[in-house]
Amino acid sequence: MTNMILYEFAKNKEYTLKNLVNDYEKNLQDDMQGIIFSEYDDEYMKATYWLRKKKKEYKYNIDKRQFEEAEEEVINIAEFEIQMDKTKLIVFGNKQLAQRIITLIGIISKNAYTVSEYVIDINMLVNRICKDNNIELLKMKLVDITIDKGLLVNCNVNLLSQNNPTDIAHRYVGNIVVLSFKFKNIHTVVTIYKNGKIVLSKINDDDREELIRNIYRIVN
Repeated sequence: MTNMILYEFAKNKEYTLKNLVNDYEKNLQDDMQGIIFSEYDDEYMKATYWLRKKKKEYKYNIDKRQFEEAEEEVINIAEFEIQMDKTKLIVFGNKQLAQRIITLIGIISKNAYTVSEYVIDINMLVNRICKDNNIELLKMKLVDITIDKGLLVNCNVNLLSQNNPTDIAHRYVGNIVVLSFKFKNIHTVVTIYKNGKIVLSKINDDDREELIRNIYRIVN
């Protein structure tokens, strides 16, 4: 599973992504973290952030019959993209790595950009998904469903077993906190949470760009 985190990404001053790459390569010397740029121009960037950490652990020494402290080096990575025409930063990774990416971009660019979390409008999202014939609804989680006076329940709904999944999604749109679906001809399952978190199942490299375009299309 892969976390996909969207951020609003806007210029504070005239400063291109090429400037960002040049300033990184000229000024940043850090053995513990860095960025590998795979594609970039003035308006688009695709890159990988890496973070090196030393981790202490205890291993059992059979010969000495005791635990010994050992230090292991671990490298964590997160891929990310910046699309200036959509004013978006997209991070494939956890929030801790995403925050490190944002901080590092701020240091390199001298705060040339404003970055803020993108809030997904779940009502708008459901309306767009239900009108899109290229999307198959799979599951949803509902909260605060009234089944009797003063009695509320939370439940998971398998939309594949329903005759009219879009009608059910519309009916309970105010109660949806998690929605899972997939785009036709793409096997990746997309799960969107009301708090803005997006989780993707295994991504086929051949489908990656189309998947990202489709997600942008329905959440923007």
